[in-house]
Amino acid sequence: MKKFTNEEMAAPNALRVAIDLDSTSESEWLRGMAASETARRKLYWQSPPWRSDIRWYSARSERDFARFRSIFEQLGIARHVRPYVDVEREVRLYNSFLVIRSQCTETNFHADWANANNEGFTLLTPLTANSDGFGLLYRKLDGSVGEYEYKAGEALIFGDDFIHSTKPGISADPVVLLCFNFGSDKIEHWPRIERTAARQGILICRPDGRFYRRPMITRFRNGVGRALRKIGLRRPPTGGSPY
Repeated sequence: MKKFTNEEMAAPNALRVAIDLDSTSESEWLRGMAASETARRKLYWQSPPWRSDIRWYSARSERDFARFRSIFEQLGIARHVRPYVDVEREVRLYNSFLVIRSQCTETNFHADWANANNEGFTLLTPLTANSDGFGLLYRKLDGSVGEYEYKAGEALIFGDDFIHSTKPGISADPVVLLCFNFGSDKIEHWPRIERTAARQGILICRPDGRFYRRPMITRFRNGVGRALRKIGLRRPPTGGSPY
């Protein structure tokens, strides 16, 4: 649970790392999911409260969760955050997403992880080649706004207090990103981690390795909350997941 600074980005708790998605045994399956709306129908999806057509697609079944986890493990993502996370045996993958969007009309600055002591991290990397100009904005340590452009072969990893937003823009074809949520395998940290990790998707792996399926009533309430925020009748949350 160590905090750190990315000097190049002038941002807290952020890493830029090299990855090779095509080196994994699940790359064909992953890119097929990214390219085909029909294939994605087997996944669970959510949309955010802000003005964008963005959708998060995640596993409904343990079988599909295992395919995402295989990619996470083959890429060796855990090694990048191992020095900062309180781990008993291994860095745990909580959830995985395909993040798909073609337009965003306004910023929505937020932090995925707040007061989690860097026990949880997010990774984002592009699956399509059309992400130029449709990247990520973030708050630098001096309060100014920086810009990160997604690029093939590189992933952005961030933890606590990394305040960011989708960059407004329009793409003729949907931009697809791969996203992982991961961190400590100690259940004692779950109360802080779940504020982000347990509010996205339908099937979540807890730090102890046990699966948790979000109840339908919880998903319904969150959906109502998103709708109310979208029309301005409820304020967005100040910490944790933007849902």
